[in-house]
Amino acid sequence: MKIYQITPAYDFKLPIVADIAKPELFEEKQLSEVLNVEVYEGNRRKRFGELFKVKEAGEAEETTLEFIGDFSKVRRIGRRMSRGIIRVKGTAGIAFGEAMKGGRIIIEGLAGPWLGAKMRGGSIEVYGDAEGFLGGAYRGENIGMRGGSIVVHGKAGWNVGYKMKNGLIVVESDIGGFPGVHMSGGTVYVKGGCGRGAGAFMKNGRIIILGYIPSILASFSFEEIRASIRVEAERLKGRFYTFVGDLSEKGSGRLFVNADSNRHLSFYEQLIEEL
Repeated sequence: MKIYQITPAYDFKLPIVADIAKPELFEEKQLSEVLNVEVYEGNRRKRFGELFKVKEAGEAEETTLEFIGDFSKVRRIGRRMSRGIIRVKGTAGIAFGEAMKGGRIIIEGLAGPWLGAKMRGGSIEVYGDAEGFLGGAYRGENIGMRGGSIVVHGKAGWNVGYKMKNGLIVVESDIGGFPGVHMSGGTVYVKGGCGRGAGAFMKNGRIIILGYIPSILASFSFEEIRASIRVEAERLKGRFYTFVGDLSEKGSGRLFVNADSNRHLSFYEQLIEEL
């Protein structure tokens, strides 16, 4: 299999929709054919080769696309990909890996919003920060991430796991508010802190917060204190306040909050003593 290096032909000013850019395209077509595939720059049709410079750069076990440079204006790369590798050495735009089914996306820089939107399988790893709606659904749609895994080694924005149904999201630093809104399954695991509104309208699934959380929604019920939690093959040890909700949705989701990082929530322990 081949490695292809892809760079912008010039500084993009308008949004570009390049959802055809995925490893399967380069496996099924000759490079000359790929360069003639149509994409959109704003509302104008362009050839792929007009917007991007592409060259072969060696061999690999899997077809690999290396996007090198600023792709912040480029949207939906890797849409519905099922195999191969996409590596971004720079900035990724909106909705990279939308509805992907397999393969890997590796981003060595900033990732735009809706990374892994409606994802079904495969893996995404970000060695930097990610913007909002990580693994989420689009506005007006019912289901976000359905499978696979997303790992962000930096921070993430608001609405992580919006309408998530299955899969795993791990963020190693802080995130914004309202993670797991309308969540119906899967796991959101945050090693840092988060903003307000965790689990709003949640029906099922798990949210784990190791860092600071300002408050718990009134529609969540305190259940117990756990000594450990399992996330995939990892067992997290410590004291975890466990909440069930969102009761306004008759939800049975679980929100786990590290007790040592949230001493301001210690009043919940009085409920255990009263019982």
